[in-house]
Amino acid sequence: MEPFGAEQGIYEDVDVLDPEPDTYKPTELPEREDELSRIHSALRPITLGGSPRNILVYGPTGQGKTVGVNLKTEQLQEWADTEGDVTLTVLRVSCKGAGKSWNVLADLVKQAREARYDKTVEKPRGPTKVELFEMLSDDLRAIGGMVIIVLDEIDGIQEDNYVLYELPRASIDGVSIGVIGITNDYQFHENLDADIRSSLGSREVVFSPYNANQLRDILARRACRALRDTNFEDGIRDSEHLRSDVISDDAIPLCAALAGQDTGDARQAIHLLSTACDLALDNGSDTVEESHVREAREEIQEETIGKGIRGETTQRKIALLTVLEAERAGDAPEGTTELYRRYKRFTKQIGADTYQQGTFREKLNDLVHGNILEGDRRGRGRGRGMTNMYSLSVDPDLVIDKVGDDDRLSKITTRLE
Repeated sequence: MEPFGAEQGIYEDVDVLDPEPDTYKPTELPEREDELSRIHSALRPITLGGSPRNILVYGPTGQGKTVGVNLKTEQLQEWADTEGDVTLTVLRVSCKGAGKSWNVLADLVKQAREARYDKTVEKPRGPTKVELFEMLSDDLRAIGGMVIIVLDEIDGIQEDNYVLYELPRASIDGVSIGVIGITNDYQFHENLDADIRSSLGSREVVFSPYNANQLRDILARRACRALRDTNFEDGIRDSEHLRSDVISDDAIPLCAALAGQDTGDARQAIHLLSTACDLALDNGSDTVEESHVREAREEIQEETIGKGIRGETTQRKIALLTVLEAERAGDAPEGTTELYRRYKRFTKQIGADTYQQGTFREKLNDLVHGNILEGDRRGRGRGRGMTNMYSLSVDPDLVIDKVGDDDRLSKITTRLE
């Protein structure tokens, strides 16, 4: 059994490579200067004696949305506390899983009361949502000044939009309120009622996926702080000027390339680099090599994609096996019509229901959205329209292993090994 305490190895500060934003909070986002500038513009009226604008911030997971909003609101809070003749209060609520306005309002009341009384208080339990809004208004009136309410993962408010209707319209004596909503759902604004859309999204900021070059620089800054004997040459903080005795020159570019071609998710890239560093440490290596990155990717795929495949419905697993068979036959990427012939043969073999081709295509597209398959549209030839083509985006052996756990499908996977 290994003893603890002797494994420092390559690390200087291991928490810097934790992808979760609550563990390590970056103090800069140079790849997001344009987006931060737009948030700045929406908040600037506070410094000019006016009221903040409402903002909706969009973008996929891991693009710096929450970090960016926090950086700008913290910067504004520092200005208000030290230079501005303004009382500023920032309330932050995660709406993930909230479901109802009541839950969001209860969190806001708790935070407002803690700001008002400067002590920890319990979340209210009994009031209705209308009563909670009145309580929130009373607390904000007592605090006074400018209030910014950040609703992270705002699309988590699913069952009613009461809080989204009331907050932007709140008229509280001596208080100006600005609402910042953060969401992964690009259709969130369009799906709201027209009267909510008109007031909630006065400004919109979109965080597009990072490219591989940007991810390289992000990883370089993390590596510089996380790993020993790692620094920037000439003080230039980008990947080209990173020098390290404990990470090879090709490890960070490979992490960035793999994450960039997948989702452009910085958290994914950081997770990959962190796992590679852990594997190097486990193997007793003095440096993190390209081989550790590739091994880390396989391990992460096994952990995340593997669980996803195992948890899929039987019909999606059958659809996945049709593409696997096409891969084994050298026919992938293959079109829906050809895959559907394989599907009908498989369902007959195991006695499963055979869905119509349109429903089968939906199952394939569900797997594309889960990054298990790759989908592409190609022309059939002049005057013959387009067809959807599918291929695997994961290791075929992983598919066999995870789908093979399903006794009903094991005789198919055994033949495809």
